[in-house]
Amino acid sequence: MKQLIQRMTAVAAPKVTGPVTVGHGVNEFLSIVIPPVIPLLVSDFGITYAQAGFLLTIFFIMYSIFQLPAGIVADRIGKRPLMIVGLFGMSIGILLASLAESYGMLLVAQSITGISGSTYHPTGMSIVSDVETSETEGKAMGVFGFGGALGTMLSPVIVGGLAIVGGWRIALAGAAILAAVVTVGSAIPLLRSNTKADPPMATDGGKTHSMRGRLAKLNVLRSVPLSKGLVLLFLATMILSMQHRAIQTFTTSYIAAETGASLSAGNLTFFALLVGGSVGSLWAGDLADRFSRELLGASAAIGTAVFVAGTIAVTYVIGSLPYVIVVSVFSVWFVVIGVLMYASYPVKNALVSDKAEKSYSGSLFGIIQTASAIGSASGPAVFGAIATRWGVIAAFPSIAVVSVILAVLFVLLWLDTDRT
Repeated sequence: MKQLIQRMTAVAAPKVTGPVTVGHGVNEFLSIVIPPVIPLLVSDFGITYAQAGFLLTIFFIMYSIFQLPAGIVADRIGKRPLMIVGLFGMSIGILLASLAESYGMLLVAQSITGISGSTYHPTGMSIVSDVETSETEGKAMGVFGFGGALGTMLSPVIVGGLAIVGGWRIALAGAAILAAVVTVGSAIPLLRSNTKADPPMATDGGKTHSMRGRLAKLNVLRSVPLSKGLVLLFLATMILSMQHRAIQTFTTSYIAAETGASLSAGNLTFFALLVGGSVGSLWAGDLADRFSRELLGASAAIGTAVFVAGTIAVTYVIGSLPYVIVVSVFSVWFVVIGVLMYASYPVKNALVSDKAEKSYSGSLFGIIQTASAIGSASGPAVFGAIATRWGVIAAFPSIAVVSVILAVLFVLLWLDTDRT
């Protein structure tokens, strides 16, 4: 087991990829600190659940709008400093939320958090892409994804625990301070590392251009080569994020609706999904460096479709069994779904990394992550509408259709690569 873990994490630049991975955990951790305290916000501010949900919507809107500009800016002024500033900005946004005296202040705080968070993926993923080799890109993206999954798992545990002890204000303030401390710990080795993660500053006669001059030349987006492969990766990213967010959003509700289990049991299943995801990210990252990435992605997508659609059959078979057995079986089932679902991420990210040159990698990942934001915003909305019309029991298995579309896109990427 030890040798397997060492192989899956054997990246080329651990002094860079490691801190960036920690940053990914911080980013994902702060992205979902509001959901665990939504019932408390509804009670204290006298708002509806729809208004509480809009706090997440405004976050993702800001996150979506500013990712591409962040990638372009990163290519001109430096990826590492922008990434670190963005993570601190997220902590500041959540700290402001903990001090909010009105719903309007919460919206402003979430907007700040979303704008700040938008800088992370275009910078973090491009930094990893820049320092890793073609033989280790898959492993690196797997490690990167593991960090994000770990941050996602810890957020409801830490925030929820603090909220029980001291209320939602203490919970949000504690999360913000913890994230800031971890950011400092990861920023120091990242800034000290001597690598070529950031492109050299433009010079003229031996003198570095002024910040004003560099900002005036934010035209790097034009250097990103438009190709069929890039379009397919854009679509694959959008569909993958749509699938991902839809499964995340409706897992707890589906388990509760299908089995009559409590919400705590549904959340246990959701946690099992994330555990599987962390394992799947590392595992698939290693495989992506040894086998066809496109076919791995297609296989993971088909596997996800089969297991998501198969939840209906599982319910039919075990529905009459004792409660503990039902919950246990579903937890194992969703571990498998998590492994397969998250396996697509390092594969897809490695394919993007393969197309990224240092001079425009930030812009390229900004484009791709814009697709991710579109999918993240649309997935819950589309399947929420299906759930409203036909019930969550119908909505959840229908996500399998999206997984099949994702598999087709990976196959098209494979055919495009095969011809070239």
